[in-house]
Amino acid sequence: MTKDDRKRIDDALHRAEAGTSSRIAVRVVPDASLDAFERAKAEFLAGGMHTHPGANAALILVAPKARTFAVLGDRALHERVGQPFWEQIVAQMTAAFKSGTPADAIVLGVDRLGDALHEHFKQAAP
Repeated sequence: MTKDDRKRIDDALHRAEAGTSSRIAVRVVPDASLDAFERAKAEFLAGGMHTHPGANAALILVAPKARTFAVLGDRALHERVGQPFWEQIVAQMTAAFKSGTPADAIVLGVDRLGDALHEHFKQAAP
């Protein structure tokens, strides 16, 4: 991933989290073979995301060499958006991976998560 790709992802993360009580993490791993969902669960726990106040954190894990990814959300986020949301985001990211770069798919996923966070976990203005 290029420096520009990392900046685009960082910018998307800032937009997605701004004004919400949520946190999103992105992990890009070099593994050539793995169970992306199991690895995402491990990364979610290792990063302490399961302790985020509000139980509304999310993680996107991408393994470009393995050509796989996973999107994982904590329980409050999942309760608000429902299973169809996760299926849609995976389908949209899959299409973006096929037609673009990993960074394009990650930014799309972060943007979609940000839409959900802004809808369901907006912080009150100070």
